[in-house]
Amino acid sequence: MRRIEVAKLSMATLDALDVGAIGLLVGEERPLLGLAGLVDWRLAGALTRALAGGLYAATPGEALLLPTAGRLPVARVVVQGQALGGGQAGFAAAVRLLAEVVARTGAASFAAGALPVSGLSVAEACRAWLAAAAAVPGDRLVLLGEPRALAAELNTARIAARTEIEVAQFSAGPAAMVR
Repeated sequence: MRRIEVAKLSMATLDALDVGAIGLLVGEERPLLGLAGLVDWRLAGALTRALAGGLYAATPGEALLLPTAGRLPVARVVVQGQALGGGQAGFAAAVRLLAEVVARTGAASFAAGALPVSGLSVAEACRAWLAAAAAVPGDRLVLLGEPRALAAELNTARIAARTEIEVAQFSAGPAAMVR
């Protein structure tokens, strides 16, 4: 059974992740917010430099694979461009594409930030993540955000969609030392 775990978006959670990759949705927002901001901080600004230097534009459909060089407990970060103002349909398409790109890296599990998405409710975002988790290979997705709200909305969406996905709280052992 596939599993979606929810966890608080924090540096401590980021350091305790035990997944194959981190998936980020990045649009035009600067500075980077949410999980993208925390990951960029851990990567010493590598994503900001890629954006500012023109290496990566974060346009819809454009993906970037970043190695973590031991700065995070995962080997790779997949960044997917997202259009702002695309509503639920645009967000759902971006989430599904991100999940597909992460799956092509060979990662069986990944972590992603649930929000912030301008103009999109937590319920709408959770429906998109639930659909993506059901549609792509892999056994586990960790969504970072506000755990109680995420768990409630994911369970509501899971029941409505009648999907066989387990929703659980993220639990991690002691975090590995990150360089």
